[in-house]
Amino acid sequence: MGFKEEIDREKYALKANKRPYETLSFIIFTILMIQQLFYLGRNLWLFLKNGGFFSTANITVVSRTQNFFNRIVNIDSSKWLYISLAILALAFYYFLVYVFVWNYLKKENKAKWTWTLFVVFGPTVFLAPSYVWFAIYAFRKYFFRFIKTVIEEYKAFDPKKLDEEDAKIFAEEEKAAKERAKLKQQKGNGEVVINEEAEEVKEDK
Repeated sequence: MGFKEEIDREKYALKANKRPYETLSFIIFTILMIQQLFYLGRNLWLFLKNGGFFSTANITVVSRTQNFFNRIVNIDSSKWLYISLAILALAFYYFLVYVFVWNYLKKENKAKWTWTLFVVFGPTVFLAPSYVWFAIYAFRKYFFRFIKTVIEEYKAFDPKKLDEEDAKIFAEEEKAAKERAKLKQQKGNGEVVINEEAEEVKEDK
């Protein structure tokens, strides 16, 4: 399957919401990535405009695991050499995450967006401020009821059944993506006319 077909499959898979935890993880991951790229671009622009020292503020604060970026820049934050090395290191880090986390889990038909979110931004996602812990204490009865429900569901949980369901969903997504790619190619050759909205309604059924 080509790159365009892969993007198409991901788009329809996330919109279909058949695995809501994956859709939610993708949304959170996208928001955090946009935040990181925004501050990286903003700080670069300020450095170009004002000179002096490059600020690492708010760039890797969303993830403690990426503090290597700050360490490289802070060798000498006034020199482009270290700023460029830090950006290249950050890009290489995301490349490794793609290869060894996202792509690996995709091949294994596992929750790739959920685990990628955990690996890249896990420390920030799961660390909560003090008022959150106080709220948990204040509403502990409801929290305990939630824990009990989770434990009961955990005992009744069958991982083999979930793997079978995920494999079935994955196969359906692959088949639907190939069919859409084939129809688009036929449309380009003037053989058929595609009504994408009708296709989406058909898939939902």
